Amino acid sequence: MADIIDNINMVELEKTENKIKSSGGHLFVEKHINGEFNLSGSPMFTAELGSEKAKFILGADEPGILGGQGVHATPLNYLMMGVMSCFASTVAIQAAKRGIVLKKLKFKGHLYYDIGPVVVESDFPIIKSLKIEVEADQDIKVVLEHSKKACPALYAIMNPIPTEISQV
Repeated sequence: MADIIDNINMVELEKTENKIKSSGGHLFVEKHINGEFNLSGSPMFTAELGSEKAKFILGADEPGILGGQGVHATPLNYLMMGVMSCFASTVAIQAAKRGIVLKKLKFKGHLYYDIGPVVVESDFPIIKSLKIEVEADQDIKVVLEHSKKACPALYAIMNPIPTEISQV
């Protein structure tokens, strides 16, 4: 088997798979981010994010329709980017695990929502639906079904997550 399939390092993926299997099917991880809402100017919110090799600052603004600066990407842009990039990586992983070598893998995301409840107190649901369209050079319907179940960000969107908010 090739070391890299669909931009997935199969050697590292196999090491992770073995680690998960030897620990009863689990490998728990945590993500922590610190951010600050800037009370003037743009970006309105900044946060430092980190990867294994780097740290970087991201900024977000609300759109003008919500009284924001509208200069930087919106929080929902980042939400969609997170979900779509996680799903794309999961699709690539699932395809690579099956030995499917892809030449094209593109994604389009569509988020439908109502900003009314953001501005006017109501019980209307804010997010209506999320649609992700996938274009590939091969039939990967089975891969997409497995990826739908395996993608952490998509799981977070599709399932309620216990959430605690507290003032410190």
